[in-house]
Amino acid sequence: MKNKNKILVIGDIMLDRYWKGSIDRISPEAPVPIINVSSSVDKLGGAANVAKNLSDLGIKPTLVGIVGDDEASNKITTLLKKNKITFKKIVDPKVRTTIKLRVLGKNQQLMRIDHEDRNKSKTKKELLRTIKENILDHEAIIISDYDKGVVKPIIKELIKLAERSKTKVFIDPKGDDFNYYINSYLVKPNQKEFENIVGSPKNFQDFESRAKKLREKLKLKALLITRGKDGMLLVEENNITKFKAHQQDVFDVTGAGDTVISVLAAEIIKGKTINNAVKISNIAAGITIQKLGTASVTNKDLKNAIKK
Repeated sequence: MKNKNKILVIGDIMLDRYWKGSIDRISPEAPVPIINVSSSVDKLGGAANVAKNLSDLGIKPTLVGIVGDDEASNKITTLLKKNKITFKKIVDPKVRTTIKLRVLGKNQQLMRIDHEDRNKSKTKKELLRTIKENILDHEAIIISDYDKGVVKPIIKELIKLAERSKTKVFIDPKGDDFNYYINSYLVKPNQKEFENIVGSPKNFQDFESRAKKLREKLKLKALLITRGKDGMLLVEENNITKFKAHQQDVFDVTGAGDTVISVLAAEIIKGKTINNAVKISNIAAGITIQKLGTASVTNKDLKNAIKK
């Protein structure tokens, strides 16, 4: 029997690491700044950040994904336990857990260094078995696809499983082939990801036309395109709705997409219409981009923002 307060999160799990420091001189070895690192902060990233977003909204997430047998994996496990998030961990010692290291000076991102192994894991069977064991207990599935090799090998079979169990599938997509996502409930690309699939529209009317055709082609209940400062575009079977950006100053867009897909799924399983869920997720995105680094929102944050 499905638990109306549980969402299964599947995807690329990573650790977001932040080195903060000061810059007061240029290196004598090369024309680059010297950063004196004064602090280091680790946060959940990728699918793990989606799970944290859900947890902060009062939803009970179950996170399923592949990590390596390394320090980053241990740190992620510790952070998930701290946030009381159920983690169905699949360890593949042949891959490194993805780390995105961001170097900050005076609250400005100066550099990002990625440690990752793309498309190297051979744990497809174990991943699918874990999903099958847990799918019936969850009201919805969020697939967080960062194109690191976890999602694509299993996605078509996963969507079939969801259809049979009448479980809604929400997808945060990546890559140059959206045919993997056919028959999902909702797909949420940003504008760049969308145009990477359909090409550059001539004008807004053409943009809407291409969006309608993509939704029909993928047989989706809805297509939601996030457009940064231009807001969001929701495409349903008989309706297209524009939402203005709900933001003030943009401080950091890291993790904003994770927040949108999390709030969207959480509100829909609570009984909200897609339209109303998008309104709330738009407000949530406006809150997130005013915070430094990978961030999430709480129900209290949303209530305060809605009152304004």
